Amino acid sequence: MTEKVNLKKENVFKFITLTFCIGWFIVIHSLNFGPSDTGDGVMHFYISQASWTNPLLFLDHWGKPVFVLLSSSFAQFGLTGMIVFNIIVFSITVLFGWKILRHFRIHIGIQCLFPLLLISLYDYSVTVLAGLTEPLFSMLFMIATWFLISKNWKWYALSISILPFLRSEGQLAIVLSIFIFIYLKHYKYIPLLFTAFVLYGIIGFFALDDFWWYFTKSPYSMDNDIYGKGPWNDYLLKYEYYLGKIGLYIFYLSCLRIIYLLKNKQWGELEIPWLVLTYGLYLGIIFLHSYFWAFGLNGSCGLTRLATQAMPSFILINLYYIGKINYLPSAKNLVNISVGILITLKVYNCLNPVLFPIKIWRLDVTILKAADYLISEKDKGKNFFFYHPLFVLQMKENPLKENQNCVFNYKIDLEKDLGTKIKKGDYLIRDSHFGPQEMGLPLSLMNKFPELVKIKEFKSSFQEDDKYNEVEGVIIYQYLPKKITK
Repeated sequence: MTEKVNLKKENVFKFITLTFCIGWFIVIHSLNFGPSDTGDGVMHFYISQASWTNPLLFLDHWGKPVFVLLSSSFAQFGLTGMIVFNIIVFSITVLFGWKILRHFRIHIGIQCLFPLLLISLYDYSVTVLAGLTEPLFSMLFMIATWFLISKNWKWYALSISILPFLRSEGQLAIVLSIFIFIYLKHYKYIPLLFTAFVLYGIIGFFALDDFWWYFTKSPYSMDNDIYGKGPWNDYLLKYEYYLGKIGLYIFYLSCLRIIYLLKNKQWGELEIPWLVLTYGLYLGIIFLHSYFWAFGLNGSCGLTRLATQAMPSFILINLYYIGKINYLPSAKNLVNISVGILITLKVYNCLNPVLFPIKIWRLDVTILKAADYLISEKDKGKNFFFYHPLFVLQMKENPLKENQNCVFNYKIDLEKDLGTKIKKGDYLIRDSHFGPQEMGLPLSLMNKFPELVKIKEFKSSFQEDDKYNEVEGVIIYQYLPKKITK
């Protein structure tokens, strides 16, 4: 009877906590001045939405096939639909996290702290509110973790096999899982780790005439240094964005607990497979992206939100380790008081956000101005060649659908495209970020074509420090070839 009463109380506390977190996401989304991520987040929305008219997008490597599959129905309701999808994803992540902590009989206060820690982290909240792929990856990894802990080996292997089709970093999870199955001597489950590869390979064989499309059509190249490089310790210095000070302290405490368990050879409570999987994936992702960013590889641009992949599971296992300290009589009261203080601080931080709601600034402001300037031209039969995703969002079009005036372009070849793809009167919108990089249009090249007439220029109030060192802003060109007279 007491057990049922305690469970009912726990459920009330959990309901209040989850409702608060969901409400926080909804309020912040309604207060945002624009998309939380004006680049990748908008592009993922376009891909998911357009997949219903272009089925090949369900195999879009950059869009992440499983993400497109699960989010496409929500995307039909606009960018807000993607946010709703990710809030659901967040909720499922929390519920499975609670399921795991409940399994180990971790204190209810620590359980309620878990989702509050997640929403207080800037990068994680941005990925949820932007409709990005990282939260779904973290959710499936959390579900896989539950299968691992509950020793449901078949479903664990199957769920891990899907991860590479949510994020390419999922390949590391497969490698770690192979070692785990070898350690546990469950060799027969290793082939199941490649289930998704085989299924998507068969689909790719019929749809793309390429069984190995996951590798041959990968948009990531190790020699791709398009965004330059940065400090090797950039991710470590910016830990507050994706882990936070409290998350770091919890990590330190859990390390002390791990050392204690190792010293006393308490292997059962150490949960070695869970430890190897979670620490290996989370820290491995940070190490790999630090390496890519330091050496300018794989198209890395040092985005700290990439470190949120598997971050919920990393925080969860650390909460598990410090939660077990609660069963030591001398530490029980200290842990209870500490958890109460942390919950109060996290709720206060969420109610007094510094970085939210998201504001539109820097280059994005000029993109919106350029779009507003050209909106009146949209129905005059002219095409708009662009790269920055925010531009077409303001124009209220999806460039991946057919018969659209806005044409999403990568690496424009002016020698070939002027007069063929780009017709007389068409507009070319070149921004200072994507223009010289993805579009391959440095200003020195633009000046070689007098038929590209500069119609309008919008300068940004913020100057980026990049290798191109040009004035930040947007320049609108119109293709106006002169008649040749005899």
